Amino acid sequence: MADKHSWRHDSRYNACQFLPRSLQATRNRSMTRSKQLSAFLFVIAVGAGFIWLASGSSNQAQRQDWLEGWRELNPFQLPRRAPAATTYGDYLYVVGGIDAGGAYVQPVEYAPILADGGLGEWRQTSALVEGRFYNAAVAHKGFLYALGGGSGAPGEQNYPIASVERAQINSDGSLGPWQTVNHLTTPRRGLKTVLHGDTIYAIGGYDGRFLKSTERAKILDNGALSRWQLEAHESIIDRYIHSAAAKGGVIYLLGGHMRNPGSPSYSDVESSRFQAGGRLAPWRIEDHGLLAPRLVAEAFTLGDYLYIAGGHTGSERLTSVEVARIRAGGSLGPWRFTTPLPVARSAYAVATHERHVYLLGGGGDGRPLNSVITAAPDRNGDLGQAATQISD
Repeated sequence: MADKHSWRHDSRYNACQFLPRSLQATRNRSMTRSKQLSAFLFVIAVGAGFIWLASGSSNQAQRQDWLEGWRELNPFQLPRRAPAATTYGDYLYVVGGIDAGGAYVQPVEYAPILADGGLGEWRQTSALVEGRFYNAAVAHKGFLYALGGGSGAPGEQNYPIASVERAQINSDGSLGPWQTVNHLTTPRRGLKTVLHGDTIYAIGGYDGRFLKSTERAKILDNGALSRWQLEAHESIIDRYIHSAAAKGGVIYLLGGHMRNPGSPSYSDVESSRFQAGGRLAPWRIEDHGLLAPRLVAEAFTLGDYLYIAGGHTGSERLTSVEVARIRAGGSLGPWRFTTPLPVARSAYAVATHERHVYLLGGGGDGRPLNSVITAAPDRNGDLGQAATQISD
């Protein structure tokens, strides 16, 4: 029997296997094919590993060039709560607001926007005709407009106003004198405005009641405003010290104050579309509401994302920031939290320029602020800055 069998050591199992001679050749051929297959699979695995490492290194390099977080910029000169802000050309403006003593801040300040998104020196320019806070600001066709807000005696005696002022923007960013050009159909404190084409939309606010109405006026070539006219379709929810933003032919309203001591702020989001002639389509409630109800917050769009930052729940000031993707048809995806603010902030102003957003002033730590922070989105919509800018 011994001449029909042989002993073979299999190092895979550290054991001796007894094989008949008739099976040994088959076994050898099988093992040769197995080794060839193993070698082939090993080459594939190594190649895949190199690809994964290269991809990971590339992604890591990109992330090292970009860091989550807000960048603090030069503060403006006069702290102010509940101002408005806007950009025109390469200049950033802060308009209106109220100081720590309850006085209206009438001088307007402006700063040049630098190539990296930072700001140059802030300067004061011409003062508003009428002091106002919780107002709005729009810049277009070489003019800066201040709209509505609260005015009159400071404190509890202030009242909503309808006046609209205009100042010409000079080539160096400074302003000519302000002039009252016309009046909204409705006094509005805590209104929001969006600009679509040549048309300004003034939305919601307070005139002794919380408002659902929107009105619009066209900016003419000489900077004059057409007569304001009310939209046929009112928002579903009355909105006061709420948020608004527009993107791609759709306008969004977010949050705001409700008359309910137990739950004073909304989490609802509604939208409408700009139609021919400047009219708005009927409003609809979006499928996805905010994760945190909030008022005296600000909304803005960057790329294909809609954001809302900070604000107040009615019981506490917030640092949280939410973001939702704007889908191809204009509807919103689900909200998620993204890069929070460095400190809680409400009743501030917001403006965007190219890929950057700027948050200015507001209330924090029981006092009006003059600080300015900025951020830009990464490919996933999270907010931050180039690492070199943050480290400056």
